[in-house]
Amino acid sequence: MVSLPIARTSPALFAVPEHVEPLEPVARAWEPAVPPRTPMPHALKVALRAGAATLAAGAAAYAIAPRFAPAVAVAAGAAALSFELSRVNATLARRFDELAADIAQIQPLVQLDRLLPTRRPLPPMREYAIAPDCAVLIAQLVADERPELVLETGSGVSTLVIAYALQRLGRGKVVALEHDPAYARKTRTLIAQHGLSAYASVIDAPLETVMVNERPSRWYSPAALAGLGRIDLVFDDGPPRVAGRMLRYASLHLLAPRLAKRATFLLDVVAEEEREILARWRAELPMFEHEHLPTKKGNVLLRRRGPSAR
Repeated sequence: MVSLPIARTSPALFAVPEHVEPLEPVARAWEPAVPPRTPMPHALKVALRAGAATLAAGAAAYAIAPRFAPAVAVAAGAAALSFELSRVNATLARRFDELAADIAQIQPLVQLDRLLPTRRPLPPMREYAIAPDCAVLIAQLVADERPELVLETGSGVSTLVIAYALQRLGRGKVVALEHDPAYARKTRTLIAQHGLSAYASVIDAPLETVMVNERPSRWYSPAALAGLGRIDLVFDDGPPRVAGRMLRYASLHLLAPRLAKRATFLLDVVAEEEREILARWRAELPMFEHEHLPTKKGNVLLRRRGPSAR
């Protein structure tokens, strides 16, 4: 088994609950959040639903057997309240798991600050952006692999992390494919603000129909890859799920012929859809070995098997 470039990092860095499902990457971290509408207090919702169930059961019982209507109404109310409380308990358990996962990211966030000093603050690494432990993983991969060309699908704070890591090496460039012109402009602005134009660029790459195993799929325009040369490292984080289902399936098929022999392919965000994609890649592209990492949102390292693998 190939040793991970994160092996020198403290094991506590990745000590996060593995069952926490990642959020879908449908936005960018630097976009201003839309103020949420004030929700109805949860206690009021519970009371209204329990009260409605009590009234409905009581009315039905009164129409059939008036003598038993009060008892039926009380039983229905108790059952409704018990059901609502079980939902509250499940919600609290999920929120505590999410909080624990967020707290566990403090250590990699501090480590990233020491590993990659930046000229300006990075955009927040929360919600739809890469998690801090993924940022540390990317920075260490760049330091260990010393790539000349990094290809990224999608763009954002990860583009800055890769560019800063390349700048520290004094070599290489990251090219990000972006299907949304607005996001492409925002990332270019960030690259310029951080003084990383020599190490990073964004290519407008609209989603197009491509053929994979004689079946149509949608992925970034293959024309965007023209003239790039051999790719040493891929950070696969797009297209986003909001653009369609299973769109990331095409990436390894289309990029495999362009990868250097010792290239590394890093998949970001592993949820149900990505697990299905990985299973299909494992069956259709058996020359790649898969290594799952216990990061917050899930990452998988893919490398070619055989003598060329590290």
